[in-house]
Amino acid sequence: MRGMTGRMGNSTAKRVMVVVASASAIVAGCAPGGAAEKLRPADPTAAAALGDKGSCHAIEHRGEPLVVDWKPEHRGDLEEAMHDGVAVVRYTCDGIKLMKDCRLEGSYGFLGMTRREQVVRLESADEVRANLPTLGVGIAAKIGGELGRSSTLDVALVMIGKRRTTLRDVSADDLKGSCEGATHFVHGAIVGAFVMETGTKGHVRAVADVFGAGVDAKSDSARNVRNQDGDPKDCAGAAPDSEKPPPQCGAAVRLEMIGILPKKAPDKAPVAPAADAPPPDAKPVQAKANAVEVPPEPCPAGLVFTSGKCTAPANAPSFQCEPRNFAQCDEQCTKGNAGSCGALGALYAHGHGVARDAAKGATLFKSACDGGDVPSCVNLGRLTAAGHGATKDAAAAAKLYEKACKDGDASGCALLGAALASGDGVTKDEAKAAALLKQACDGGSDAGCTLLGEMTRDGRGVTRDAKRAADLFLRACQGSLASACDALGELRETGGDPIAAGIFYARACGQLYGPACTNLARLEHAGRVQPAGDAKRHFETACTFGRDNLACAALKIAFGGAGPAFPDVARSQRWAASCDAGVARDCASSGVMDIASGAKAPGMAKLERACRMGDAWGCALQKSVH
Repeated sequence: MRGMTGRMGNSTAKRVMVVVASASAIVAGCAPGGAAEKLRPADPTAAAALGDKGSCHAIEHRGEPLVVDWKPEHRGDLEEAMHDGVAVVRYTCDGIKLMKDCRLEGSYGFLGMTRREQVVRLESADEVRANLPTLGVGIAAKIGGELGRSSTLDVALVMIGKRRTTLRDVSADDLKGSCEGATHFVHGAIVGAFVMETGTKGHVRAVADVFGAGVDAKSDSARNVRNQDGDPKDCAGAAPDSEKPPPQCGAAVRLEMIGILPKKAPDKAPVAPAADAPPPDAKPVQAKANAVEVPPEPCPAGLVFTSGKCTAPANAPSFQCEPRNFAQCDEQCTKGNAGSCGALGALYAHGHGVARDAAKGATLFKSACDGGDVPSCVNLGRLTAAGHGATKDAAAAAKLYEKACKDGDASGCALLGAALASGDGVTKDEAKAAALLKQACDGGSDAGCTLLGEMTRDGRGVTRDAKRAADLFLRACQGSLASACDALGELRETGGDPIAAGIFYARACGQLYGPACTNLARLEHAGRVQPAGDAKRHFETACTFGRDNLACAALKIAFGGAGPAFPDVARSQRWAASCDAGVARDCASSGVMDIASGAKAPGMAKLERACRMGDAWGCALQKSVH
């Protein structure tokens, strides 16, 4: 959701009230307050209503359709689905259908943003079908031949925030319930208030004009339609740091949908990383700091995004280019499209289709950011923080992150929170950092959830709370961060549940996150999870692919591995100090590194101490040291 775009209502009672309020605001036909069903008489098919048998506007992997045409009962179903889990839909040429009996594990949070208003004008039947895939066919048929000649369909939007989940890569294996035919899941929704109403071609209206038109102004023609949810006056109380939307300003106006991947194929042999590549996922927020993001394509194939809608390229003075199409991005940036300048900047920053030029990328990001493309502000901040193509300036980067965060970009909130947590370019303030990281996490940033989980686990900036930390790690683990799964596994293990710990370690190890593979192998070697015979294989994975020094050392002393085990001085010092403080597991880890480094006597003493304190791995290592 370019520059705009996780829990729906607070209770079932409130959801019912919203549905009733929405129903009273719908008008179709000549009678004021007509039933919502009249928006689409007799459910015509596209072919029957418009004589257009070949038209199809379903998206493949990602799309951002408006949902202002949905009936009140369908909007209520969507709200309930997003309250109870992650909503799943079927999106085909016949439109969008909520799969009410299909669910994904996960939740949505709310990220506020600077209030924005926009009137999206749909001027043809094709635009109506493309942007309103659920009831668009019926609405276009109702307006009939007037659409495009004398009439338009105007959608006035007041947008105050986003609901987002951390889920991104979902396969059919992850679905639960009756899910046959499911194609996409709802990654997020822009929320606020809206009015959809028949307009007059050539008569440009502001948002207030559309909201103020009212029912009676449109009651003189059977071809007029009007649908409304939310109250713009209530939206005035929203702020970027609000924890939830105002009661009458939380309607979903646009969805962000991501395609569901096929069932997972059998695991293939992993590919070893380059020798100079950093360990995967070690510092989630910082690791993403230099990863310039490329915007997704929001429209069905053959259409382009401009002025808040998908339309044919010929109808757009300028439009959002395809992210990897250099020539198109260059052309549309020249025409003044800020999003295309941002996409072009990403191509230069990455060196995709053009010689890598970070300075050119930074210049384009600045132009796009100044033009209102929020992701470009984050990308410029990343380059500025790293000194790539721009003068290194952590303070300037933090200001860019702050701007983006206020405009609803979760990555901007996460990066600003990380800067405040470390004092990088700003005065260190862990309490403020935690508040920003909560915004980021609620906005779908798994990196933000992970860092906030670490601070909550350790009591930095917030009250120490292992249960809340586990919830945060779970949200991030459900996203894409293996380190969060590993951290959750450690909490489960220290909480006395090695079986649950092994499940989360295995999930992270599947992403070749070295410390998780080591933790899984450690439990297997100690006989705390089965099969114990997998310990060597997982130590090998951790050492070779995750490049975890502890795993290399364990292989060497427990299984006779011939490879080197280079010490990690900082980790070894932390383990030694923790061992002195009475942490049994860290005595075992410190002993392993000592023995692998040639200091067998002190290392064996640490293993013996770990075993006496009840660490099963320390006992197992004592028996298997080569």
